[in-house]
Amino acid sequence: MDHLKHTVRSILAHAGSYTPGTIIEAERIVDAYLDDFAGYRARRAAMDALLHELALPEHHARNRGGLFELIGLHLKRRHREAARLFQ
Repeated sequence: MDHLKHTVRSILAHAGSYTPGTIIEAERIVDAYLDDFAGYRARRAAMDALLHELALPEHHARNRGGLFELIGLHLKRRHREAARLFQ
């Protein structure tokens, strides 16, 4: 299984059992995924791929507590950080 699919499956597992602290765990999963990519363009492409996967209709039924939207906000913060670092 590729890294993106593993990341999405991990996020979906957390979304399915949404409990306090789920967003923190999801952010850690996302950060671990992004840490495998070097350079601004590679990380940006990885962020786009993750957002695309989470936006698929078959995943939306598991979006409990607005988790995917919170992950989107986390990715925006990470993008701003990466843009500053790689300028």
